[in-house]
Amino acid sequence: MYSSYWKPNDGRESNVLTDHEALHRDEATHKGLQSDETELRPLDLETIMSSKAAVKFWYLHRPKTMAYVHKNATKIQSLGRAFAVRKLKERHGAEYLAELARKDQARRDADALKDLSAEERAAKELDDAAYDARVEESRRLRREQIENERRAEEELRMKMAAEASERRRLEEERKTAALAAKEEAERLAEEERIRKQEAAEEERRRQEEEAARLEELRLIEEEERRQAEEEEAARKKEEERLAAEEAARLAELEAIRLEEERIAAEEAARLEAEEAARREEEERLAEEQRLRDEEDERLRLEEEERLAEEERIRKEEEEVAFLAAQAREEEERREREEEEARIREEEERRAQEEREERERKLAEAALAAKRAEEEAERIRLERIQQEKNEKYEQSLSKDVPVLVHQRGPGRVVSYDKERETYAVKLDNAMGGMQITVPSDDVNLDDDRILSPRTKVDTPFGTGEVVGLDPHVGCYAINTEVNAPDDDQFLAFVQIKDVVIHVEEEEERAIVEDASLPIPDEIGLVSARIVDSRIVNRTGKKFIQYKLEIRTTNYGTVYCWKRYSTFRSLCDRLMKENGMKRRDIPDLPHRHVVGNFSQKTIGERAEKLNLFLNAAVKAEHLQWGIRVDDQIAVYKRRNKRATQPSSQPGSRGTRSIFGRRR
Repeated sequence: MYSSYWKPNDGRESNVLTDHEALHRDEATHKGLQSDETELRPLDLETIMSSKAAVKFWYLHRPKTMAYVHKNATKIQSLGRAFAVRKLKERHGAEYLAELARKDQARRDADALKDLSAEERAAKELDDAAYDARVEESRRLRREQIENERRAEEELRMKMAAEASERRRLEEERKTAALAAKEEAERLAEEERIRKQEAAEEERRRQEEEAARLEELRLIEEEERRQAEEEEAARKKEEERLAAEEAARLAELEAIRLEEERIAAEEAARLEAEEAARREEEERLAEEQRLRDEEDERLRLEEEERLAEEERIRKEEEEVAFLAAQAREEEERREREEEEARIREEEERRAQEEREERERKLAEAALAAKRAEEEAERIRLERIQQEKNEKYEQSLSKDVPVLVHQRGPGRVVSYDKERETYAVKLDNAMGGMQITVPSDDVNLDDDRILSPRTKVDTPFGTGEVVGLDPHVGCYAINTEVNAPDDDQFLAFVQIKDVVIHVEEEEERAIVEDASLPIPDEIGLVSARIVDSRIVNRTGKKFIQYKLEIRTTNYGTVYCWKRYSTFRSLCDRLMKENGMKRRDIPDLPHRHVVGNFSQKTIGERAEKLNLFLNAAVKAEHLQWGIRVDDQIAVYKRRNKRATQPSSQPGSRGTRSIFGRRR
């Protein structure tokens, strides 16, 4: 690598002989060829050290550069090693280099220990152990620092999440208040609209009565006007008849007068015709004489004009012949020029067409290449979009329970179709920290998915889970508990609206005379709603109605029942007994909002009383109410009453309530 150009400056002697003559000769020979290079690129250094021939070339042609190389030998060796390592990595791979490094380090450690004495070896081992301890301590401190920073960030995120939760709570309260105000405003607006509609209806009726009265007056006036017009027409007809007779008499007198005037005019015309014939004969003779004179003069002038015309024609023919000769020469010259111009234009046109054809072919080739590129890009984008759409269709929906790799359980918030990532709200993090993770790190948490036949509460009542569609984010709920699989009424409910059903604790009935023994069967006389209340239980609000039941053999009992109980009774009676809406009043379904307003509660109480009254009085119906776990009241069917035919396809009659314990 190094030549005689280099001399050590550390006081040591070089064992390489120096050819000073060659040195000065080369320097003199190549002095004009080299430049003052004080910076080397990695490419230059790799070129210098790539082969012996390259080294010789640089020594001969770039001595100043090589002097700079000698001055920076350590740096050059480092670059050379980096170059060699890069080449080995490209050829054999990173594992081969790692193995070489391990072997080289083991060899250096063995060589270092070989030259040491036992005391020095022990001291070196102590130094190495102390160094390793210091390294481990620094790593531990760094880990603690990172952990403290992570905890601080976690506390900050928790604080921000708590603040966000508080803001959301305040926002929800504000929205609730705004919704209530909006509903009140809508109610007032509806009342105002109804009032205006009634006023408009009253005004319309008044206008219709006024229009009828005016129409009657108009008909009377038209009848009077028609009679007056008929009388006026008869009078005018008589006047016209008299006027026609007078006009006929006057016309006859006028005809006599005109006949006398015609006879006088014919006599005067005859005399004038005789005088005119005499004058015309005299004028004809004078005109014939004048025409003979004019004919003689015309013949003389025509002869003179013919001679002059022949002379003029002769001169014109001579001039035309001369001009025709000149025109033929000019025409031949112009034709030659036009032929030459046509040939030139044809050549230019042919060259232009060839150029345009070449340009067109080039443009078509470029356009075809561009279209091919665009088509390939479009196909690639469509394939990417199709893959994204397929992944999006198979992605998990909102609120689906998932397990995040190395993070724990959470629930899906949203899915980014373009980035193919999930926004997941972690369950274990305080404040519900939300993170973004790749779709590959998210797996469905089967343990937190409700199994089939699980009894749940939904906004539409109690039902059983049939299954979960994680791609839609909805549970399929059978709205009828314990129904057979082939006879289910399915509803699809969002995950957040499904809550595991908690059985309500049984409430004891209120009996007026508790000392009475409980009969084997208690008959129903009447039932009505007498009170209502709002109950908070298991974190949910619902309404209970107090039911007063008068019995045949146990006095009067009271119990609290939910609106859904009466809804189920109404549906079951209509379904199993083939009832029509005219037989039993229908009970409306639960509203989405406004269920706890006093107006809604009162309206429902009135409808419940109508329903209970009709159900009690219907002799063909048989049903019962379980008051508590000991008392049940039954309403039996009157066998004399004719039971309506059941609806086609309805299921067989089955008991609504369980057996009384």
